[in-house]
Amino acid sequence: MSKKKKPVPASASAPASPPSPVPAAPAAAEPDTPRRRLIANVTLTVFGLYVAMIYLLALDQQFHWGIFGQ
Repeated sequence: MSKKKKPVPASASAPASPPSPVPAAPAAAEPDTPRRRLIANVTLTVFGLYVAMIYLLALDQQFHWGIFGQ
């Protein structure tokens, strides 16, 4: 009970490529306000100081400098 498959023409075997999507218009970006910029700068500064303190704490524990006590 062997069933033979019919040969499929080349044009029917490859599906047609879907049409390329039309690029959507970019959403209008909000203007950069001084308050938003200040918040971003303060956040970046606080995060930088936090990372610096963690790094200094690690060095203090490694080399026993006593910066953070004991």
